[in-house]
Order: sequence, then structure tokens, then C-alpha cells
Amino acid sequence: MVIYLIIIVLFIIIFTGVLIAILRRKKQKSRGKTPYIDALDMLLEGKKDEALEYLKKTVKEDTKNIMAYIRLGDIFREKGSPIRAAKIHRNLLVRGDITESEANTILHHLVFDYRASGMLNKAIEMAERLIQKNKKNVDNQKLLLSLYEEKGDWDKAFFYRQSINKWLKKRDQDILALYKVQSGLSFVERGLEHEARIRFREALKLTKTCIPAYLYWGDSYRREGRNEDAYRVWREFTVKNPEWAHLAFNRLREVLFDFGRYSEIEEIYKEIISKGPKDPASYLSLAELYKKQGKLDQAIELCRKVLENNPDSLRCRYLLVQLLQQKGEESPALEEAIQILDKEIKKETAFHCTQCGFESFEPLWRCPKCGAWNTFLVQQK
Repeated sequence: MVIYLIIIVLFIIIFTGVLIAILRRKKQKSRGKTPYIDALDMLLEGKKDEALEYLKKTVKEDTKNIMAYIRLGDIFREKGSPIRAAKIHRNLLVRGDITESEANTILHHLVFDYRASGMLNKAIEMAERLIQKNKKNVDNQKLLLSLYEEKGDWDKAFFYRQSINKWLKKRDQDILALYKVQSGLSFVERGLEHEARIRFREALKLTKTCIPAYLYWGDSYRREGRNEDAYRVWREFTVKNPEWAHLAFNRLREVLFDFGRYSEIEEIYKEIISKGPKDPASYLSLAELYKKQGKLDQAIELCRKVLENNPDSLRCRYLLVQLLQQKGEESPALEEAIQILDKEIKKETAFHCTQCGFESFEPLWRCPKCGAWNTFLVQQK
């Protein structure tokens, strides 16, 4: 009887030990102690070097883990080896054991591999394959659109933006018009002025307020010596867009000077002022003209009007100080004010991107820093 009891106790002890060992192994597995899970943990912690090693180990042990290969390639791309990443991802596509969903994911990652390596045409090819598989996927269309923008293929970009707008049931004629403008400028670079003007006119059919289309349309005529046509376009622009007319002032002054009709610029300024635009540029341009003509009191009066609504305008204050000095109201304070304002006026920028804050001395229709469209506003100074 005692022997039986001893055997039973020993059996219970052994069984308990085995059970504990099994539970420990299950617990370890439940904690995910595999190279792939460890790799994911490292990625979450931002430890890419450690993740890379775990992923290498994973694909050696489990060649069917497609996502491990994809993430392995991504790390190589992020660490500055996009060609190596593309090779890993490209090899996955020829495998016979991948699903349709996995193939689409691989193509998506290949787009970024080729883009990072500067192979835009290959990136576009991968993005187009994605769209062929699912033409209703707007995100893929947006990705392809960004690639065409990056490449500067504005006609293709125009097509895909229209397609996206169709699916989203939206209209953004202003941006589409700017695509036409960019397309026109690409023709200008190739010396194809007529084709460029066609694009500028198409932009204005999309929206009558496409500012750069007017400006560049006139510039194209000017380059071909068709000054009357250039003048006609710019005058139409100032009439239809008085609040932006100042952007054409330098162009109008130059062409009127060539015509020998420089005095007409004064009438243009007065015409725009009579329409009451908020922008002070017309007032200040006329004041500067009066300064050259010696009509100092009239110029000073215009500056005072500008300062009533724009007290922080450095350009106006600078001009006013110059006018007062020219009128004979000199003093050491005025001399110092001129020096201070002269330095400050050079720092002043007229345009900034409302998306990222990028500043420019010239109006831009697409931000070179963040790529946003139509985000530049004039600072009223």
C-alpha cells in the first residue's frame, strides 16, 4: 500500500512538472518571442538596426512571411539603400505564392523605392499598375498624381486630378487652371510659345481669375515682340482683377516706355484706385510716379491715405520719409530713419505660403517647399 502511495505521489509530481513546462512554453509563445514579433517591437521603438537583424533572421527561418520581406525592404530604403529595397520587393512579385492583396502592397512599396532612387518613370509604372488593378482606388490615383507633379508632366497630372475630382465629386478649377499654366511654362522652356499660349488661354477658360495665366500670356507675346498684344492682355487683367493689378505694373511700365506712351501709366493707376482695391500698391505706385514728377504734395497725400489703413507699411513709410526729405524737411532724425527703413525694407517679403510659411519675393502658384497649390497671400505692408 505504501509503495502504491509513493508511486501515485511521484506520478503527480512528474505530471505537475510536465504541465508547468508546457504552460511556460505556451506563455512564452503568447508573449510573441519570435524574431518577427521582436522585429515589430524594435520598429515601434524606432530601433531600425535591431529590427533589420530580426527581419533577416525571420526570412531565413520563414520564407513564406511576405510582410517580413516587405518590411525588410522598407528599412533598407529608409536607411538610404532604395535600390536594394526595390530588388527585395521586386523579387516578391515573381513568387507564385503571393495573394492579390500582397501583390498590391508590394507594388505600393516599390513606388516608394523607385521614387527614393530617383527613378520616377519606374515609380510611375508601378503606380499605374496599381490603378489598373483597382481604378476606383482614389489613394492610388493621388499617389500617381503626386508622381506626375514631381516629374513635371502637367498634362498627365491634369488628367488624373480631373479623375480624382470625378470620384470625390468635387471641383477645384483654380488648381486645374494652375496645371495648365505649368504646362504652358514647360512649352516656354522648349521655345514653343504658341503652344504655351494655348495652355494659358485654357487656364482662363477654367477660371477667369487665374492670375499667372494673364501674366505669362502677355510675357509670351512680349518675347515674340508682339507688344500690342501683350499690352492688351495685361490691361484686360488689370480691369478684371484690380486687387491684383499691381502684379502687372512693371510689365505695363516697360511696354508703355517702349511705345513712348509712359504718361498713360498714371491713368492706369488712377483707374485702379477709383475701383477701391484694398491693396495699397496702386496708391504707392502713383505716389512714386508723382515723386519722379516733382508733385511732392500729391505724393505725400497718397502716402497718408495708405497709412490710414496700413500703418505698418514699411514701403509707404520709407517713401514718405524720402518725400519729406526731398521737400526740405531734413533733420538728423530723418536721415537716421532713412537708413533704418532702407535696411528693413530689404528684409520685407511680399508673399508667404499659408501652408508651411515659405517666403518669396515673387508670387508663386505652387510652394517649392511643401508642394501646396495656391497658398500664397500678399502681406499688406
